[in-house]
Amino acid sequence: MPDSLRNDKDILEVPESRDFRAYHAFLRSCRNFMEGPLVQQMGSAYDESIGDVAAPQTIEEAQPVLDDLLEFQLYSWCFRHFQRFKYHRPDYGIFDTVNQDRDHIIAELESAAESAGDDLRLDDSLELPEYYRFVDFHQHSGGVHSDPLDGLSYEFGRRTTNPAHMDPNLIYRLSYSQFPDRAFDKVLDWGTGHGAGLIEWQKIHPESECYGVDLSAPCLKLAQKRAQEHGFKFKLSQQDIEHLDFEDDTFDCIFHLFMFHEIPPVNLKNALREARRVLKPGGLFIGPEFGQGDGSPMFRAVQQSHAWNNNETYTAAWIDFDMDKAARDVGFKTVSIEPFKPYHSDKVKKGSRVTSWRFYQLEK
Repeated sequence: MPDSLRNDKDILEVPESRDFRAYHAFLRSCRNFMEGPLVQQMGSAYDESIGDVAAPQTIEEAQPVLDDLLEFQLYSWCFRHFQRFKYHRPDYGIFDTVNQDRDHIIAELESAAESAGDDLRLDDSLELPEYYRFVDFHQHSGGVHSDPLDGLSYEFGRRTTNPAHMDPNLIYRLSYSQFPDRAFDKVLDWGTGHGAGLIEWQKIHPESECYGVDLSAPCLKLAQKRAQEHGFKFKLSQQDIEHLDFEDDTFDCIFHLFMFHEIPPVNLKNALREARRVLKPGGLFIGPEFGQGDGSPMFRAVQQSHAWNNNETYTAAWIDFDMDKAARDVGFKTVSIEPFKPYHSDKVKKGSRVTSWRFYQLEK
């Protein structure tokens, strides 16, 4: 069913007051300042503090220089607390706003889950990995798995991070624009979350039979609801990406969006091995990630600081992870790691945060 034929009454939405929208518009403006003028001023202060001394060549050398800068201290405070304000402020925070309509939302999600039949497989007995269970990723209290509304709060959080009027799903389409131009009969969204990645994929690739896995039951229930709203049928299941229950040689493509930095290295290696197993020969494991590449030591140190500023716990280990070696060690035939072209242009300052974004394409 095309989006133009949808009945908006069937769409699950959280009422947003004018004050709520104004509050989050203010936070977005603050974040834009933090990631724009403040980062530029931090870079200038960093260069000035080095002076004629040899510039740091590693993150370890750059970090002490940064730590002494007032600009970096302010940046770190902003990164930590703007996110906290977004989720936790009484009245206008995401959690409080979503909870105001709690019973109705839960009923809608449960109804969508019950009507899904075999299209949604949940596993109450699934033991969540410790790396996932004990970290409140992105300062989302309790993680995105412990409360029935976590999926909707996570979706809300992603949307309100974007600058005003920016389509939060644009990043999916930019990622898919880098894929090889060919048909994909069966695909797997690796960490599907609230389902937006699958929805954008299906719009572009109506030929694909779409599957999605995630550890979070609340996210999968929301993904199922969103699929129904768009008239799509996905096969969604609650699984650990290190231990998938699909048969060997199942998928033509497995895609993801910024997943690698959320997983400790030992678990990531296991997950890569499992992804290769369920791919067909010649199948692709593909998607973008940040934190590696040609960013300067200063900007890489700033990105590493997200590990403690925003509960991105495994970012520090990911920055130095050798993906090429790990992928080849588990048996991928070819490994391509290239700049993420949509964010590499003359308009982007060299050495900035986004120039460390890379596009990873592994072929079985």
